[in-house]
Amino acid sequence: MTNIREQKNLEWLNRNIQTLRKNYSNQYIAYNAKGVIAHAQDLDQVLELAQASGEKYTIYFVSRRIGAIVILPIHIRSISRHEWLPNYSIQLKHQEIEISATMLVDSGADFTVISYAMGKKLGFTLADSEQTLPAQGLGGMANFVLRRLTMKIDDHSFITPVAWLQDKHCFIEEIIGREVVFDKFNIEFRQAEERIIFTWRDDAFD
Repeated sequence: MTNIREQKNLEWLNRNIQTLRKNYSNQYIAYNAKGVIAHAQDLDQVLELAQASGEKYTIYFVSRRIGAIVILPIHIRSISRHEWLPNYSIQLKHQEIEISATMLVDSGADFTVISYAMGKKLGFTLADSEQTLPAQGLGGMANFVLRRLTMKIDDHSFITPVAWLQDKHCFIEEIIGREVVFDKFNIEFRQAEERIIFTWRDDAFD
């Protein structure tokens, strides 16, 4: 389960998601329960400003996408007024680089998906001869490559594959998909309480 600080951050994010989409659409934000600390389309700039603030923070991409490819979420305007999004605060780590991020938990996504900017910040590179993989969906085509990184959810760290998008201008929210993650945890969505509970499986494979 998320700690108290992370839960308060998520509660603030859920209460203010519409305002964030209006003011910071297609931008990264560094935020905590007090509000937005920094924002920009450039992830490096956001991280630099957030670190300089001295505040504890997490990173979230404010998406305005409606349609999406198969590895991305599809947002349909709800008839109801309950506009909670199943976001969760986690840590991503590659080599010595670690970033705290808020990601959308999406049972419809095969893989965890990160943006081009996030992958670059984590230190991913593309080999000269490496072929990208295409994905087709409602939003058209998108190219990605598969990478592996360490993900930490609550107190549990593990290696998981991620789809690293290669379009620098494909602005998306970071997504937690099913591969590996949904095998290692039992995941309970409590929409009425606006909470997600990750329970580590004792039989989770290594």
